[in-house]
Amino acid sequence: MHRGETLLVYETHVDAAWIDDNDHMSDAAYALVFSRAVDALMDRIGLDAAQRKASRRTLYTAQAMHRYFAEAVAGDALAVSVRLLEHDDKRLRVWLEMFSRGGVALAASEQTLLSIDRSGATPRVADWRAETRSALEALATAQRDVAAPPLAGRGVTMRRD
Repeated sequence: MHRGETLLVYETHVDAAWIDDNDHMSDAAYALVFSRAVDALMDRIGLDAAQRKASRRTLYTAQAMHRYFAEAVAGDALAVSVRLLEHDDKRLRVWLEMFSRGGVALAASEQTLLSIDRSGATPRVADWRAETRSALEALATAQRDVAAPPLAGRGVTMRRD
């Protein structure tokens, strides 16, 4: 990753099974792609499958909001990048953006993710492991000059003119 860039974390193609009655990718499929992108992000921040198993640490999604900008159809190439908006000792907030091969923004997902310790009888929110904290700080530093997306933090509203 280069300083001042979002981080490309996931690439795929629209599966024909993801197409709905409107002949485009269903909202559930967008959520699936964003979920897989978060899995790929975990690999980048010291929470890959081996580390999750060994440490019993993972991420849980606390909030997610998806925005749809353009249609994707069967066979389209998709890429998802991530912008770390903020993080603290136990949480991170990210902006995931899905693009077509031509660079057209198709959708975005703003998510709050929690650091979870699954080593006890029940999962609990816990401070980041040192490796994950370091990876998040490095990502935050690398993206320091990347502007936050204008829609980040806006929530769901109905515009009144």
